[in-house]
Amino acid sequence: MLLVEFSTEVKQLDDWSQRVGVALSVESLGAPYARAHRHLQAMKQALIRQHGFRELPPSDNRVLFTVECLPPHRSSSGLPRSPTMKLELPIHASSFFSPERRVQWQMVFHSAMWPTLRHSVQPVGDMLHLIQCLMPGLLLVVQTEDGWRTARGLPPADWINMNQQMLVDILGQSHFRRLYRAASDPKLAFMTAPQR
Repeated sequence: MLLVEFSTEVKQLDDWSQRVGVALSVESLGAPYARAHRHLQAMKQALIRQHGFRELPPSDNRVLFTVECLPPHRSSSGLPRSPTMKLELPIHASSFFSPERRVQWQMVFHSAMWPTLRHSVQPVGDMLHLIQCLMPGLLLVVQTEDGWRTARGLPPADWINMNQQMLVDILGQSHFRRLYRAASDPKLAFMTAPQR
């Protein structure tokens, strides 16, 4: 089974940031996320123009944007097999760590959209990978099989390389190099453990 897991557990985030070789702090998360806004907005526009998503009014003033799409899989009678897929991101990275908003972000990231569309709808995969670069460990792509749990906390090195200009703009050259090096090493990009 493959899923995307959202977690703000500090130990997990610290483990992933150490793998990349970056400090975990409010500044190390907030400033790059703010610089990523224009790229996230461009990805949102691609979802609307090229993939049939529609923009909704933000649920509150702390939300950067909200978009939704109908689920791609339908029953033989034409009914959707899952609820409407909703993608919402906050204006500030700190919102991901707010206890009163944890359920909101779990609903966004634990939805069927991420495992279903991350390969077939490029902007969805790009958003997932960009957030993994900005906050390693916040979003994990998790595969469970034969009693083992394998978590990928970083995007593929190929994706990082193809998006070098954007990532250097957001993170800086030295952070980009550390990120690319970690993503290129399976011992750093993946964590495997017995399934709990």
